[in-house]
Amino acid sequence: MLQRLWITGFTRKYGFPFICPSIPFVGRKSSTIMPLICQRLPLVGNSGFTLIELIITLTIASILMALAVPGFQGFVSSNRLTAQINDVIADISLSRSEAIKRNTTTGVCVSTSGTACSVGGNWASGWLVYYVCPSTDTTCVVNSNVVIRAHEALTGSNTLVLSPAIDAVVYSKTGLASSGAVSITLCDPKSHKSRVIEMPSTGRPSLSEGTC
Repeated sequence: MLQRLWITGFTRKYGFPFICPSIPFVGRKSSTIMPLICQRLPLVGNSGFTLIELIITLTIASILMALAVPGFQGFVSSNRLTAQINDVIADISLSRSEAIKRNTTTGVCVSTSGTACSVGGNWASGWLVYYVCPSTDTTCVVNSNVVIRAHEALTGSNTLVLSPAIDAVVYSKTGLASSGAVSITLCDPKSHKSRVIEMPSTGRPSLSEGTC
């Protein structure tokens, strides 16, 4: 009873609070009580848009997409190139550190299978890091190659070329590259950008950028 009397008094003083006589949760034509209450129907305007406005909006969106897509593709290609060359450097550094730690010969070789080194293979098809099992290691066959890490084929049509053309970069137990000085070039044919790793016989690589 009290609630009914309160509502009646509130209604006489302010009008219908939040509720119209006919449709619930719909405000009056011109709300004077609460903001954010629409005039006739909630969240529905009284006018739409024309076909010309729709065409203009789609045209502007198409122009913006045409400008943004090439820049985004360049961003993706650059990130892919950076990630792949970082993988090459990481595997080379791993091979060198394993040679010193295990006191044996290690290497990074081209591999198409991911389990064994390949002869005359394409470096872009994948490579692996291995060490030669020493006589003191009873967990492997002496003088056999034990795989430490395998890397899958490169994506994005990128190429990986070694100069001189060799199938493996080999490190002695002292951490020196017994395969000699090597230049490794990673090229993105779409953006014509490249990353070049120069590896002297000391085994410490240096990185530079270029074109291809």
